[in-house]
Amino acid sequence: MLRKILKLLGIALLVVLLAAAVAWIANRSYMDRYMRMAGAQMRGEAQQADWYEPVDPVPGAADVPLTMAASPVVDAAAREKARAYAEQTKSQGFLVWQGGELQQADYFGDFAREDLIASKSMAKMVVGIVIGRAIAEGHIKSLDQPVSDFITEWKGTDKQASTIRHFLQNSSGISRFAYNDFKPWSQTMREYLSENHEDILINETRLDYPPGSEYDYSMITSDVLGLVIERATGMRYADYLGQSLLQPIGATGGTVYVNRPGGLAHTGCCLMLPAESFIRIGALMARDGVWEGTRLLPEGWVKETVTPSPANPHWGLHMWIGKPCVKRLRWFPERSQAVGVLHSECYLADDLFLFDGSGNQAMWIVPSKDLVLLRFGPPPTRRPGEPGEFDNSILPNTILRGLKPAGDPA
Repeated sequence: MLRKILKLLGIALLVVLLAAAVAWIANRSYMDRYMRMAGAQMRGEAQQADWYEPVDPVPGAADVPLTMAASPVVDAAAREKARAYAEQTKSQGFLVWQGGELQQADYFGDFAREDLIASKSMAKMVVGIVIGRAIAEGHIKSLDQPVSDFITEWKGTDKQASTIRHFLQNSSGISRFAYNDFKPWSQTMREYLSENHEDILINETRLDYPPGSEYDYSMITSDVLGLVIERATGMRYADYLGQSLLQPIGATGGTVYVNRPGGLAHTGCCLMLPAESFIRIGALMARDGVWEGTRLLPEGWVKETVTPSPANPHWGLHMWIGKPCVKRLRWFPERSQAVGVLHSECYLADDLFLFDGSGNQAMWIVPSKDLVLLRFGPPPTRRPGEPGEFDNSILPNTILRGLKPAGDPA
């Protein structure tokens, strides 16, 4: 009897292994990506810009370095304190731009000025700005245009009422996102790594709550915006981003992940650009969407971008807002177990807003000071809440304290 049971168990195990092998072979690209990502996470390695393929090239302008200030308006002690903190917290780079010039540009280790940043969720802020550019160029009518005008597969379904505004506010109603669901069969992982993630966006998503009633920080939300841009403009996301945003501001290009050759871009996580290109994007936002006298974003767009959304006072139109002051800014406010990003003190500028990506990628923008700061690289600790974790308030507040009053000598 025992022998018969063991035999049946052996057959069952063989069937399971064969099914797993068939599934692996049928989804080899997906499983290869999944195992590579999982292995890197288990080893505690930071995501690099070149771990994934394929990518689309993002066209940019010719590389003309930003001007370095001959007489910085940030005092030397503040610049050195900020540089030391950036280096201590394992940054690959820390840049400060003010008034049209770089005040400092520190790169650490073997990271070079022209290298691409693994921007992670800072890419979400960029896709929001690209939506603004598409509105300015007439490809999208307004913030309140239904997304189903572009994802026409949603016409006649309960998803048809969600608007561009709802998506930019992370309040679309579409498929609450489980960021911590790392099972290979989960929608979270398949949406990130599948060769056909547009099918998941269009057909597997569902309406989970009335649009505008909740806040849901979601990769799906940001990736849907990329699909909207491609359908609204008739261009691939990389090409539209490069030609309509990067080239007009003199920013060099880079790459963006696509699910397969000729497929859909991942706009919620995976834009890779050099540091100075991000600085230029930040400068455009600091100056109300105007670059060298030419308006690139709709009038009032930046003000709208940093207006708190109804469901989250720290989130505007795909942009983080520095006020109100909190010790820990949570990407998922409803989850008490989410530790969040540390702020040991309030930001010193009331109008500060920021790009923020996992692993402490951050760009702080202060329009009243014509100021942009960028920090990127791996986090100093494996998890938020551990001793030595990155403090999001130290770098901007150090520089703000060191800004000399207008007219002071260097």
